[in-house]
Amino acid sequence: MSNLIFIGGQKGGSTKTTTAHLMCLGAILRGQPAAYVLTDPNRSLKTEGRPYGVMDGRDSNELAKIITASSNTKNGWLIVDGGGNRPELDKAISAQAQLTILPFRGSEEDLETISRDLAAMPNAVALPSAWPTNKHAQEAAQKFIDALEQVYPGRVITSPNYFVNSALELLGQNLDSPSTPVRNAARKAFSILAETFEKGSGNKN
Repeated sequence: MSNLIFIGGQKGGSTKTTTAHLMCLGAILRGQPAAYVLTDPNRSLKTEGRPYGVMDGRDSNELAKIITASSNTKNGWLIVDGGGNRPELDKAISAQAQLTILPFRGSEEDLETISRDLAAMPNAVALPSAWPTNKHAQEAAQKFIDALEQVYPGRVITSPNYFVNSALELLGQNLDSPSTPVRNAARKAFSILAETFEKGSGNKN
């Protein structure tokens, strides 16, 4: 896949895996090839009934082969799920990726962690994820986006990926018939990815 995307960050539970799967599904729904790469050794590989490719990058040598092979493919998206609590691996993959996305939730703890990750990975951008859909909760959570944008201007995606009860469905054994809410969330996630990727490509030219 020519577009190498890394979904990383040290904090567990920040929706990295969910975001990666949503983006892969969204790409397929938009008619573009996509493959998901698992790197977390604590997760099992689930390939059945998925409309996108699933690749095993839990071994560092196999991950290196996948990334190298992707450079010879001229279309589609290779989306690498970084797992969590592995800052050195994050930095290594981020250095090779065309775009690194760091999902974060609206909390003080997430804000602290995402700030450290943005400092460690200069090409990364932060994505507000699993964001509240309630208007009052959104207003309260907006302060986290504003605070991060103030310190890292231009490196925070201002269009949040809103909460959807999709984790069980996305991470289940089979995903051959996604529900309408999951399809809608996947389209939104991929739109965020495509727009952010295009902006980053424009900045490099």
